[in-house]
Amino acid sequence: MDIEIKRDFFEKEFGIPNLWLFSFSFSDTKKAMLIRPNLLALIFLFSFLTFQVESVELVFWNFWDPKFILPVIAKFEETHPGVSIKNEQLTWGNGLDKIVVAIANGRTPDICELGSTWTGKFMSGESLIDITGFVQDIFPEYLLWEPATWNHRIYGVPWLVGTRVLFFNRSLFKNVDLDPEKPPTTWDELLNAAKKIHRPEMGVYGFGVNAGEGHILYKKFLPFVWGNGGSILDASDNFVFDSLATREALAFYQKLMQFGLKEKQDILDDAFKRGKLGLEISGSWNFAKFPKESPDLDFGVTLIPKPAPDKGHSSSFLGGEILVLFKNCKAPSVAVDFIKFLTRAENSLPITKEALVSFPANRKAFSDPFFSADPRLAVFVKQMETAVHPPIHPLWIELENIINDTVEKILYGGDIDSALKNAAVAYEKVKVQRVARLEPSGNLASKPSDSSSKFSESESWILHFIAFGTLINALILLLIY
Repeated sequence: MDIEIKRDFFEKEFGIPNLWLFSFSFSDTKKAMLIRPNLLALIFLFSFLTFQVESVELVFWNFWDPKFILPVIAKFEETHPGVSIKNEQLTWGNGLDKIVVAIANGRTPDICELGSTWTGKFMSGESLIDITGFVQDIFPEYLLWEPATWNHRIYGVPWLVGTRVLFFNRSLFKNVDLDPEKPPTTWDELLNAAKKIHRPEMGVYGFGVNAGEGHILYKKFLPFVWGNGGSILDASDNFVFDSLATREALAFYQKLMQFGLKEKQDILDDAFKRGKLGLEISGSWNFAKFPKESPDLDFGVTLIPKPAPDKGHSSSFLGGEILVLFKNCKAPSVAVDFIKFLTRAENSLPITKEALVSFPANRKAFSDPFFSADPRLAVFVKQMETAVHPPIHPLWIELENIINDTVEKILYGGDIDSALKNAAVAYEKVKVQRVARLEPSGNLASKPSDSSSKFSESESWILHFIAFGTLINALILLLIY
């Protein structure tokens, strides 16, 4: 009697390709009868053990209301038996600190949502898994890969993306004989509109200027620098913020401030909602608030004005959320499957449609009728084409503070020359901190680890081959018997 174990059998049963053909012949029927049940028992046992290996619980930290996340997790678990995703919600108030502490204590989650301006800190710190090999196939489908990339390697998948545009009150425009069908397109037009609307004695202000709020001000000011051709750092990591482009933007901001209300973002949004503010740079979250809280508000949105008709371009801040895997992730291949699933257009759109804080990073989402139903939302999509993400820097938070401090000094009457000089000195201190994190060889201590990436891509195959070797050993023992 012949028992033949073929290649396609193992490919079908165990998913292991490229095996040798094995044939065993037994002239003694009794031996064949003995081998058959034992072989079946071994196959059953091996299948059971394989199932146990694939059973895993992955912890997912994120900043969203569980009502957006749990339904997607349930759908994923239905199609991935043995996989459990444990959802844990963070807050924007202390979430970053919690992540930093978790890294220090070696108690990070498997999967985590990071703000896109944080990723430079973690990608450069050997905290994340290089998932380049897992995601190259989906690269064209998403926006916002820049903050997920370090040294030409990919450490995350873009999930949500957002930008800011110029909001204007159409009723206030009409009151001062401004055409609401022709919102400002240049700096001079913006300044003129703010000046005409500005009536502080009546509680009406021309333009909303962010002040006294960390992580916000730079997002509203830097678009004027970027649109004017300026930047913060060059390709060699040199501080180039002190430039003609920046000086012109600061001088314009000083003029604009004369006809503005200096306040925090939520207060500016509230003033705009009540018809007390003519123009402000703000985000899509207002489309969730204004219709409910002020249904009669007649407002429009437009691209952030460029310096002049023949100079510069419209620009804005670009940011979002990146999904990453920490180094202790128990099953990287399964975790990547999950974040790919979570970032599909149909799974990220519900967040946009209800919260309207940001849009899906998946390009397919923008073909949804949701974005054509209100033409004003299309302005955000258009603005993202020329929006700029801040530099991906290990010490961006420190650099961000430098920008905010510089602009705040100008807003409260400071001198542009001295403010920019102080900014350059402050950056040199940041640069020293970064140099301290370099290896003696001159490479960042955070240089991506190829070995960790290769292991994560092949770990499932290693487990299968070990199990297969155990099975072959058992078969040989049976033959001897």
